Amino acid sequence: MDVEMTIDAMLHFKKYDTAVFFTGDSDFLALVTYLKNHGKKVFIFSSENNVSQELRTGADGYTDILDIDGVWGKELKHRAELEKESR
Repeated sequence: MDVEMTIDAMLHFKKYDTAVFFTGDSDFLALVTYLKNHGKKVFIFSSENNVSQELRTGADGYTDILDIDGVWGKELKHRAELEKESR
């Protein structure tokens, strides 16, 4: 899957301005660098414990995916919370 994502991102880079990757794998650093060198913005979403420092600092932005409120907004609620409120 990593190879396919990289190939697609490189083959189609003229079709987008911003790339968003849900990964923490430092193997994507070369792709991030390539895209940035071609004028693309690159954002990484991953959990803080599973993201390489190089990838985190190499991208234009990083978001800890476990920070649900910060990523998805306060409207996203766990199913258990919704069921509790509906009682």
